[in-house]
Amino acid sequence: MTSGAASLPAPGAGADGTGLPDLDRLRVALRPAELPLPHPVGVLDAAHRVGDLVHAERYRDARALAEEFRSLTAPPAERLALLRAALHGAVLSGQDEQVERDAADLVSLLRRSGFAEQAAAVVAVVLERGPFERDITATARTAQTAQAAQRARAAGGGAPAPRGRRRGEAPQASPEMLVVVRALERTALPGPRGAPVDPRRDAARLRAALGALPTVRDRLLTDPERELRLRLAQALEGAGETSAATTAALDVLELIEHQEATEHGALGDPARLATAAHAVLARTLCIEHPPVAVHHALAALEAMPEIEDPPLRIGLITALLQGLMAAGATSHASFAAGRLASLQRTLGREALRIAPLLAVAAQRVQAERYDAAWVPLDKARTIAREQRDRRALLEVARLAASIHERTGDGAASLRELRSLADHARWLADDLATPVSAQGELIRIELEANALALRRALDLGRTESVLVAARAVERRTRPDGGRPLLPPELLWDHRVDARVGLFIAVGSALARGGWDPRTTRGQHTGQAQHAGQALHAGQAVQTTAGVGEEIYERRRREALEAIGEMPPGHDDRARYWATYLEDRHAHLLAEQGRTERARRAARRARSGWVRLGRDEDVARLDALQESVVRDQQGQDLAEQDSGGSDPQGPDPQGPDPQGATAEDEE
Repeated sequence: MTSGAASLPAPGAGADGTGLPDLDRLRVALRPAELPLPHPVGVLDAAHRVGDLVHAERYRDARALAEEFRSLTAPPAERLALLRAALHGAVLSGQDEQVERDAADLVSLLRRSGFAEQAAAVVAVVLERGPFERDITATARTAQTAQAAQRARAAGGGAPAPRGRRRGEAPQASPEMLVVVRALERTALPGPRGAPVDPRRDAARLRAALGALPTVRDRLLTDPERELRLRLAQALEGAGETSAATTAALDVLELIEHQEATEHGALGDPARLATAAHAVLARTLCIEHPPVAVHHALAALEAMPEIEDPPLRIGLITALLQGLMAAGATSHASFAAGRLASLQRTLGREALRIAPLLAVAAQRVQAERYDAAWVPLDKARTIAREQRDRRALLEVARLAASIHERTGDGAASLRELRSLADHARWLADDLATPVSAQGELIRIELEANALALRRALDLGRTESVLVAARAVERRTRPDGGRPLLPPELLWDHRVDARVGLFIAVGSALARGGWDPRTTRGQHTGQAQHAGQALHAGQAVQTTAGVGEEIYERRRREALEAIGEMPPGHDDRARYWATYLEDRHAHLLAEQGRTERARRAARRARSGWVRLGRDEDVARLDALQESVVRDQQGQDLAEQDSGGSDPQGPDPQGPDPQGATAEDEE
């Protein structure tokens, strides 16, 4: 599907010619709601306000306002809007008695207005929802009994009809009507208790409803096309299909503009639907078209002076801030972050504060105000831990690792990277995570472990290298089940982990020294722990003297992984093989094994020449010169000492018997 951004109008140029708004417009848009709001003057106005209060989770105020206007005389369409808003609030607040009452009133309204088929469809949909799983009202039981009797008579079963007065057969909802009403009312009625939300299924249901709508449009009390298209845009956004969500949101705005022009303000909710559509566009266009996203966020905020809905307002400001950051508008983003840091305190639920706090922290990181960034970041981490929100903790760890990287604190960065990998692994393995989201989480886990491995190498922490390498091996092993990422990406990470493990072992050798005549020796507690992590049950080596056997085994494992390259990745495999030889030469040189280091350097140099890497060729030339000088120095030292060494061979000197077949030319 092509991106809907292709049809976007270009934003008007700001005062600086960048397409961004000026600060004056930003200040006006970021003002809070004009409280106190005027009291609703009609049923439709009350329906809008009830919907706002429900979204703000002020269920008691929403119920009180709905009761105040419930008995007023109004056109059926306006009463339908009020009853749907009240029903939504009753369901979300868990008031089953109110749910039953609102549902019964809604069905009665549709029947009295001559839309019996829609009423029958609403009854069928309401009976499917969570509030009626345990307690079914008399009205619902009567409806179920009537429907069962009608189905039995249609099948010739001769079941007795319900007692009481009958004015004819109750109308049956057609399949098309059920599809439309099911998609429409599911936006107001959440699913069964504990049922996870699947945006892809919702998107499929909404597409089917839009396809069936032309068939039943004239049998519905109000035209639901705008609402269905908006819900489709939101479902597509939730499913990660940003281009399709952008297109759907643009369709909503175009449809609203067309209907307002042709129907002269026909009944509906164009203002709030347009606000919600602008909100979707502000989020979906943030990465590819930041200036356009900023203008959509401002358009939504400017339509909210008389809308008291803190979650919606704070969400829009969060999207606005992210768009300003992506556009590089430093002064604008700084002002928006300050307003957001203040306004987020108005949210009634702590969980809703995490996203704006993370956005403020990200802006301060971008502005290199690292000390100031820790204030909202620590608050977001505290709330996320209390709420057990793993996704929020993942983002906190990502930002914290970035701060430590920028400030040069490698040890703290390593801790945050390991935390990031742990949260991504937990989420990827969680049964509640949709399959469509698992691949990206695994990618985050692999990238975090790869960075953690590099930081551990820089810090000389062999144990942390082992932990990261084992985590990567777990995700990338060929028998790991159905792959959710491209095989070449998994192979690249597997090779990277094995090469990193090889480098860690070699670095431990260079730091601690080792006796080439043995492969075992005395060990410290740290070396024993690292050896147990490396191979449980095997004899451990010392950190100060890990045997050459483990060193060569790690090198062979890396070469084997390189040889398992996917088809068509010969160049990448040659790069890895050359890089491995390069590191092998440097490690041998650090250990004082000059002859083997010289041979490995020649092989690595040849590989870089074939790959056309001139800088690496020059670096290997310098290494060979250094190795030659070291060899000459060793020869002169031996000549000065008379050519003999009463203590035996130099443990750092050449080891002819330790050479492997790969080192022979």
